[in-house]
Amino acid sequence: MKKTSSYKKILLMLSILLSLFFVLSAWSKNDKWEERHDELLFAPDRILVKFKPDTPRNVKAAVHQWHGGKVLDVIQELDVHVIQIPKNKVKEKVRDYENEAFVEFAEPDYIAFAIFTPNDTYFGNQWGMPKIQAPEAWDITRGSSTVTIAICDTGIDQDHEDLSGKIVASTNFSGSATVNDMFGHGTHVAGIAAAVTNNSKGVAGVGFNSSLMNVKVLDDNGSGYYSWIASGIKYAADNGAKVINLSLGGYFSSNTLKNAVNYAWNKGCVLVAAAGNDGLSWPLYPAYYTNCIAVAATDKNDAKASWSNYGNSWVDVAAPGVDIYSTLPNHQNQIGIQNYGSLSGTSMATPHVSGVAALVWATTKYGTSNSVVRSRIQNTADQVGSMWSKYRIKRVNAFKAVAP
Repeated sequence: MKKTSSYKKILLMLSILLSLFFVLSAWSKNDKWEERHDELLFAPDRILVKFKPDTPRNVKAAVHQWHGGKVLDVIQELDVHVIQIPKNKVKEKVRDYENEAFVEFAEPDYIAFAIFTPNDTYFGNQWGMPKIQAPEAWDITRGSSTVTIAICDTGIDQDHEDLSGKIVASTNFSGSATVNDMFGHGTHVAGIAAAVTNNSKGVAGVGFNSSLMNVKVLDDNGSGYYSWIASGIKYAADNGAKVINLSLGGYFSSNTLKNAVNYAWNKGCVLVAAAGNDGLSWPLYPAYYTNCIAVAATDKNDAKASWSNYGNSWVDVAAPGVDIYSTLPNHQNQIGIQNYGSLSGTSMATPHVSGVAALVWATTKYGTSNSVVRSRIQNTADQVGSMWSKYRIKRVNAFKAVAP
């Protein structure tokens, strides 16, 4: 009996160990192909491929032909090929390409989502403006129309009374049939960053006189491929944006997305990105990348919003993100509120910081380079509330950032 009992115990322990092994394997950081949360987090029928420098064109074509890949697009300067492959063969094809000597990297075309926490609060006021001392900052500078903030998002309402006069360019990299905002997220973000200000209607934008660039990289359901986002970042950098607002993110790192961020930074842009709304310290991309200012969200008491991501090793600053009142499309949209309304999220915190960046760019003393602008924002932020005492993350201060 004792021998049988011991044998059963051994079998039970082996079973537990094997189960644990498979669980740990499924969540291994080294296996980025496994699906989390039972969702498909990348395109099922295409991947991103970058060849090593100086690879001959005929070699690239031969590699694609050998692996059954069709070139859908090439993101110029980044030299990333968007490759169509047989459906549901992503894992297999990425590994095939990565085994080629001429390939620098291959990866899925991950999907990012608009980062916000919608709510049904009725029209609120713009408590975030006095919190970051925007009115005091406007006494020093009201920004400049020559400083453009690119809103890489779901689009911007093209004829909104508080936005249309600010839009200097519009482009669409998403799968949507229109550059207009049919979701609502991008319009809300744009209003926080730079709505028409001091016009006796609507809301004020932190950037005051700053211009807006409408770069649609998320579709009408609020999601988009990393390749769309990378293309949008490159477009913004190539077309004069001084600030790039990225109120979006995904939980997978990507060489393509990182290279796009670095490309824009090297072009002189300040990139500002949402830290995410899962209440975790886990990285969100592109916010986690070195050349992005990662933004967490605070409430009226300078406490961390319960759902805001954090982590002082990678989150750079915080800004108001709870019940933020701003513009919304004047037509039907997925959010369901028209003209003006309140939303919450690190998506709403991010354009506060983008607006501050635009104000700093407009100053003679500090608007000399993206590194100076970024340093000014981070070094003048306030050590206030539990966001600082508990999480060691400072909240931005527009006035201090532009003060002589």
